[in-house]
Amino acid sequence: MSLTPQRNKSFLDILSNFLKVFEPYADSYYKKRKTTLNKYPRLIGRFYDDLQDISKGGKRLRGFLVYLGYLIGGGSDLKKILPISLAVETIHTFLLIHDDVIDKSDMRHGKLAIHRRLEKLFGAHYGISQAIIIGDIACFEAFALVNSSRFGERAKVECQKKIYEVLLETAYGEALDIEYSYKEAKVADIMQVADLKTARYSFVGPLSVGAILSKCSGKQMKAISEFGLFVGIAFQLRDDYLGIFGDEKVLGKSILSDMREGKNTLIIHKAKQLATPKDLVELNKIWGNPKSGSRELERIRDIVRKCGALMWCEGENKGLIRAAKQEIGKLTRDRKLQQILSQVADYVVSREK
Repeated sequence: MSLTPQRNKSFLDILSNFLKVFEPYADSYYKKRKTTLNKYPRLIGRFYDDLQDISKGGKRLRGFLVYLGYLIGGGSDLKKILPISLAVETIHTFLLIHDDVIDKSDMRHGKLAIHRRLEKLFGAHYGISQAIIIGDIACFEAFALVNSSRFGERAKVECQKKIYEVLLETAYGEALDIEYSYKEAKVADIMQVADLKTARYSFVGPLSVGAILSKCSGKQMKAISEFGLFVGIAFQLRDDYLGIFGDEKVLGKSILSDMREGKNTLIIHKAKQLATPKDLVELNKIWGNPKSGSRELERIRDIVRKCGALMWCEGENKGLIRAAKQEIGKLTRDRKLQQILSQVADYVVSREK
């Protein structure tokens, strides 16, 4: 499935229009924020420079989904929702910085990860320590952004409550993801990680945050949750696919990290179920070996293709997107928004990064 401009014109148009307003707003926010830091040593200002820089190059999908959720509930004031969209994007940056530390990643969005940049100053521990702090600052800034918005106090409280719930579940998912890199996990365990760490954080959460700030009904909120969970699991499956078959130049990060870490992805779990005994021995030897390289990755690709795990992954994604699209009619009666939601679902399983 390919993301062609013609097929997804509505989605691409509204995303483009959103970004034309969002990006200048984000730049302006950071610029204004840095003017308030003069009383602190230059180090703190550089932290904000790094935050702003590392966030650029991302898809801004979560910030856009906040806006889309807002539209679904009848909201229309783009400028009013911008602080909330930036808050969710800032939380995304916070989690990515910490995730790069956990995964020992070198690159993010085609640039050096924050901890790798800073370790050049005083060593690895310094880089990791300061990266954790920069991530924390991003999280705190997100809540400040919500407070700075023009929504009523009750709406802001509800918004912050939802963000808190999503963050907490994301932390649970991250902890489980780490745990299952060290021990064998069942498919239900891995699916739970995808639910907590990806589906709720990347789709259900952002859409719900936007919807809370408009006039969504309880029925719509339930449909948002169902749609987001289906699309979110598909998003994770696509991530798992890209972790094996992706183009490193397009991804902007190392493609070897999942393999070296021994990450218990759904596609690898399925490959272990379907592989021949001989291939399974080789798969277990390579996956999780920190010394595995490009040659070993090619062998993993061969095994995943040959055993049918790749075909299984593609079939699962088709089923998940089909189920997600069945929820769209419950989300909104607006035909234009229905079309955009359908195209968002298609994008999830066709993206290359």
